[in-house]
Amino acid sequence: MNAVAEKAANESVLVTAEGYERLRSELETLRLDGRRRVSERLREAREDGHLGDNPALYDLLVEQAQLERRIAALEARVAAAQIVAPSANGVAGIGSSVRVRDLATGEIAEYELVGEIESDAGNGRVSVAAPVGRALSGRGVGECVEVETPRRPLSLEILGVRPLVGTQPDRIEAA
Repeated sequence: MNAVAEKAANESVLVTAEGYERLRSELETLRLDGRRRVSERLREAREDGHLGDNPALYDLLVEQAQLERRIAALEARVAAAQIVAPSANGVAGIGSSVRVRDLATGEIAEYELVGEIESDAGNGRVSVAAPVGRALSGRGVGECVEVETPRRPLSLEILGVRPLVGTQPDRIEAA
């Protein structure tokens, strides 16, 4: 088991229900389709000639090993996953969408706070372990937070907090 799989197996991994479903779905796809595809390609490569002089076979064996490592890591994460229900009391946390205003620029942004393994900053999914996620967690509408980021310090005012699951964007609790 690699270090990532060992860590995931030994620790609880906080995720949203959506994040858990994504992990479980990827795991099932890799177990079924990924293994089947690699197995078929391995069978074809073995039929192509001598095993000692078959670079395609070697490459496929490396690919198969990588696939099995990914499956093992996902299995460990799914086994250790603890689904966190979004807070319904207006306090930001895993499973919350938080709308903020940058006090320096006036720009408004919206972040989805998620577990560490679900983060995708390019799509607004911020881990609660990241600087912005840590600063927003446990905070509510009207509060201001100071955040040290790699680019620059941020001063953010929380404009709205809502649970991600089962809410519409126009239902953000406003100050």
